[in-house]
Amino acid sequence: MNNSMDKKYFGIDLKDCKFIGKGRQGSVYLLPDKKRIIKIYNKEKGCKGEAEILLKVQNDPHFAKIYDYTNKAMIREYIPGECIKDYIRKHGLSRELAINLVKLVESFKADGFKKLDIRLAHVYVQTDGDVRVIDPRKVFERSLSYPRSIFKDLKKLSVLSKFMRIVQEDYPDLYKQWNKRRK
Repeated sequence: MNNSMDKKYFGIDLKDCKFIGKGRQGSVYLLPDKKRIIKIYNKEKGCKGEAEILLKVQNDPHFAKIYDYTNKAMIREYIPGECIKDYIRKHGLSRELAINLVKLVESFKADGFKKLDIRLAHVYVQTDGDVRVIDPRKVFERSLSYPRSIFKDLKKLSVLSKFMRIVQEDYPDLYKQWNKRRK
């Protein structure tokens, strides 16, 4: 049986790493230094796409630093924290968190993304309240000028109205653009 645990990537034996999780694109392991992860991709296209994104945003603090990659594996910075969905369920949506979410979307625009959106399952809240992205996808391929998935997720969490009030107060021009699209 061809099990990824029996393989080495970048000279790293996965048996020495802690399994973090498995998603659509592959499996993720925490390296022994607890500062980096290795992601083993199911398909080369997924690794190439994610590497392309992360290499273009290396100076954006919302994204993980990339250290090395091959056609099916990548070593990058470990982003600790709590999934923003779980965080909001426990603590609610604060003004600071709402503003940090807006800043994240605005950073997508500054980074040249065509898709100004992300599923909240891929956004992690840091101990200092900042937000970071763990799994950027298809940001240069698909075009979306507003955070549709963010709106849907915030609506499911019953905090979309509060989020939009904060956007209206602090970012009135953005509010006008986004409110037209909100459902």
